Amino acid sequence: MGDYLLYQAYGNQDVVNEALLSILSHLRQPGSPATVLIYTDSEAYFRSVLGPEPAVAYVPIAAAQWRAWRGAIDFVHRVKIEVLRHAAARFTGRLLYVDTDTIITRPLAEVFAALGRGERFMHVAEGRLGDDNPLNRKLNRALSTPAGQGALVGRRVGPATRLYNAGALGLRLPADAPLLDEVLALTDRLYAFYPKHVMEQLAFGIVWAAAGPVREAAPWICHYWDLKELRPVLAELFAPGATPEPLSRSLDGWQARAARLDVPALVASKARYQALPAWRRAWQRWRGQAWQLPAGLLN
Repeated sequence: MGDYLLYQAYGNQDVVNEALLSILSHLRQPGSPATVLIYTDSEAYFRSVLGPEPAVAYVPIAAAQWRAWRGAIDFVHRVKIEVLRHAAARFTGRLLYVDTDTIITRPLAEVFAALGRGERFMHVAEGRLGDDNPLNRKLNRALSTPAGQGALVGRRVGPATRLYNAGALGLRLPADAPLLDEVLALTDRLYAFYPKHVMEQLAFGIVWAAAGPVREAAPWICHYWDLKELRPVLAELFAPGATPEPLSRSLDGWQARAARLDVPALVASKARYQALPAWRRAWQRWRGQAWQLPAGLLN
């Protein structure tokens, strides 16, 4: 039995850099007992920053396996489910998966304790299927058709169905391993029927909710999926030669540099801008005052 914090980071250097920032944010938390599991094709790069950190374990995955995990539907988010199934066959205990574009904002002890009680987590609730936004309307309309009901194979889904973000997923192994098989089968059917990027998280939400209440991991995790502007900053942060002094290349040195990035504050700042009326955002763009990252974030 153990506690595990799981990442998948492969192929894209920006994604690997995001994972490094997230892992550093976890390791900064006091009393962080979980083992970090990194499914990756970039172990050497991770080690160049994390060094021989005993709380980190690597699961090397070949390029052909990553491709195979996309399945016949060729869906990138299907890989997440297969990674979790792979881990479920090899590890026993309490497991929290997080996307790479996350920051751990507080110790995860309470999350793992809840997982031990049989509770399950997703990142955050994002409304209901019947809410009045374009994507939800399209999903609700598609799933209410006979073909949509066929893809759902009898699962009760309708306007009141709550939608969750899958940037975090918490479960207990081996007890919850069969749920992952259900999520995979449902994702394959839903995506084949209606190929939208949210079908994997819709499947997780449906299966998790049928098994019991779903808790939100958002109080512990900042998921900055809408802050791609940060990627060049992370490329600079982790660039080879970015820290010429040996002391700066120690884990403490990397932590000191990474801690300068207050990602939750940046997320909140951008969200305030996006919440402005469309005319005001257009006016600010016209005046050259559109939202952007502050200069000198790493200084």
